[in-house]
Amino acid sequence: MTALLTVSAMLVSTLPAQAEPQAISLEGAEIVATHHGQPREQPIEVAIDDDESTWWIGEAHDLTGLPTNVILTLPEPVSVGAIELLTDDAKGYVRLKDVEVFAAAGDGWALLGAVRGNDQVRFTIDLTDALVSRLRIRIRDTRRPDHAFPRIYEIRLIPATSDAIRELAAAPVADETLGERLFIARALGGGGPLVPEVEYDPAIGYLGYVQRFVDTLLACGTDRWGEVHSPMWVSILTCTDLEHPGCILPPIEGQRPGDRAAFGGNLQHDLMLLLACEPLSELTADDGYRDAARDYLQFFLDNCTHTATGLWPWGEHAHWDFFEDAVGHNTHEYLGAAPLRFWAWAWELNSEAVLREADGLLNHVYDLEDFGYNRHADISAPLPTPRRPNGYLDFPRHGGFYIQMWAFAHSKSGDAKYLAWIERMMDHHMATRDPRSHLLPATTTTSAQTATPTSQLSLAISMLESVPLLGETETARRCHNLGLEHLQAVAALPHQPERGRYISSCAVTGPGAEGSMGWTPAFSANYGGGFACADALLWTQAYRLTGDARYLDLARPMAQYYADAQDLPEAADIRAQVFAGIINLMETMHELDGGEQWLPAAERWAQMAIEKLYCDVGGRGIFRGATNLWYYESELWVSNLAYALVRLHTLTEDTDVTVPPNYFLR
Repeated sequence: MTALLTVSAMLVSTLPAQAEPQAISLEGAEIVATHHGQPREQPIEVAIDDDESTWWIGEAHDLTGLPTNVILTLPEPVSVGAIELLTDDAKGYVRLKDVEVFAAAGDGWALLGAVRGNDQVRFTIDLTDALVSRLRIRIRDTRRPDHAFPRIYEIRLIPATSDAIRELAAAPVADETLGERLFIARALGGGGPLVPEVEYDPAIGYLGYVQRFVDTLLACGTDRWGEVHSPMWVSILTCTDLEHPGCILPPIEGQRPGDRAAFGGNLQHDLMLLLACEPLSELTADDGYRDAARDYLQFFLDNCTHTATGLWPWGEHAHWDFFEDAVGHNTHEYLGAAPLRFWAWAWELNSEAVLREADGLLNHVYDLEDFGYNRHADISAPLPTPRRPNGYLDFPRHGGFYIQMWAFAHSKSGDAKYLAWIERMMDHHMATRDPRSHLLPATTTTSAQTATPTSQLSLAISMLESVPLLGETETARRCHNLGLEHLQAVAALPHQPERGRYISSCAVTGPGAEGSMGWTPAFSANYGGGFACADALLWTQAYRLTGDARYLDLARPMAQYYADAQDLPEAADIRAQVFAGIINLMETMHELDGGEQWLPAAERWAQMAIEKLYCDVGGRGIFRGATNLWYYESELWVSNLAYALVRLHTLTEDTDVTVPPNYFLR
């Protein structure tokens, strides 16, 4: 039991003793919430378990803009006269302040009662006596200054005391937005409007579907919000009317609110689609695609990169908010490794912006002595010198991203400071790796005993890709040798690619029993879950960089696993990235391995992706972000799918255009 919980229990115990009314039994009731915080091991079900030591906590968003709703469905209708809620005053703030209670009435809701300005840990809301089968507890505010993190320890329903039971009539819910309604529908197992799937049309072809999609983005998806309009592409468009929904949409499984560009665009989400526009122009003899991509990137470099740190508003969290014409989400973190040809392109358009990003990366380094770093950095506030270390989130893969960025900056500027920073980053990893296994810890301060091999694989690839940029220097030789050592340490693990998985976590001293290891999922690309296909692609890149057939041998069984799979597993939302990764892997194996099975498998997965994700909207085309969704969202990596389809066209039509493999996500 935490100290917070102890304080709460003490407060509850000081309440005056009183006879408690007999509560309505909630046995067999179902309860869901529209938003959840941490810890996940305390689900909303604990709010009706008759245990006042367990609690549910809501999300870290402002409730005054988007209320959190808790929906309680009863096994049979009951007459309710009041509801008692037990909350907390964690950190000195009562966690339920403004609450409304509704009952389902037909297709809508009827207001039964409300409380404003509550300051009690345990409180009761009197309700209009009614026969109800479903209750909606709408949490409008807490007493926290950020209006977030509601908490519920227990919900008790008090029976009606009157025989005069009110007949319920639905009425509009004050301030309810489309977003709130969609969150409720999602929580209850519904969703947005149904958008029919299509049948793949060979006459349109892989290239044709991409062309129609990009045409739609250029016609309907460029930034037309706020005071400054731009050629950047919005992250979300509906598949019903090709409009921005104007609200936050419910996340799918594994999606975090802070990763989405809900009201703007994210260059890293769009990066591979920008790079696809050059071959798209070549293949269609239409320079408009090339020009649109250049205009997008030029605007971003010229207008969005003048931050206090020089760090760009892109990546896993940050983006450019079109409605506010400002940075959206202020945390800088790379999602992957931008291809070196992207950096060369950006350098041609605005070299100063590229150097600002390279120099700004030092804001990730929390200790200039041992180069301990954090994958997160505040875009708006440079770190002080000297630093004040407060623990690291030094994922190995992020160290590789920084090394590659600094290697590029050195290749263009000749500035020796970038070599020094690369040396210090390599020193940091050498000081933290296990002396026998050569595995690196997931992080040195929070997970020092656990290795994440997939992250170390990413680091190794980034280091080996960086070597040609470093010239004939000792740093280049060291980067090459250490990159190989990192690669070999991961390759030596007992992976099981023939079963569709690689080791994603194990003891830093080396793997123990199979049950002590984590494995990459084969068809899930959710945050924090890894993706086996992405690792297989990195093994093909390891082969390209080293010529060592062992690495291609690690990729081949995984590729065969996907080639043999006939359909998707049963799952609610399969992201566009899953299709994109598999198609890309089949294409890459076709180029490197020459097996006859790879290209037909790529075509089968491509046609499946088009049929499940492509939407025709009044003659315009767009890809939904995942199966079963009714909207396009860039965070679900439609850009990677479009890139893979353009590449597939060049391979199946025997064109003179070459599209390189995609190794961004690592």
